[in-house]
Amino acid sequence: MPRWRFPTAKELSDDKIRNDSPTKFAKAIADFNGDGVPDQAFLLKSTKFSGEGLLVWLSNGPGTFRWIVLDTIDWGPKYPNVPLAMGIDIIKPGVLEYICVVKEGADGCDAEGEGKLKMTLRRPALFHFKFESAGSAFYWDTDARRFIWIAVSD
Repeated sequence: MPRWRFPTAKELSDDKIRNDSPTKFAKAIADFNGDGVPDQAFLLKSTKFSGEGLLVWLSNGPGTFRWIVLDTIDWGPKYPNVPLAMGIDIIKPGVLEYICVVKEGADGCDAEGEGKLKMTLRRPALFHFKFESAGSAFYWDTDARRFIWIAVSD
């Protein structure tokens, strides 16, 4: 994890709504891939560019883990000291309404129809959101062996 660092207390204090969570909405723990081992998701600051990333420490077999970068935000050199802009939380298994699946490599998607679509989550998913704004979710697809990104709100 040499390209990433944990956010400072100052970077986590910019938005008062962060106080509503013991982890400041910067860490989430759940068994995302269904192997019985808790995985950990973190919002981290980049040490290489002015930005942040959503990374998961995913169990990868007995006693082994690997880092997966799910999303990054690069604020560019004009904004060198931006605090964390996003938050994360757990979505419990059950019915989830969403707008669309985000295609790999895309920044977003257009709505796939009128209203929201529904899916049933068998395992916890990761909610990635901007406070009082849009949010998306990442859930583990067992067949594809990767996280799928879906837009939950716009």
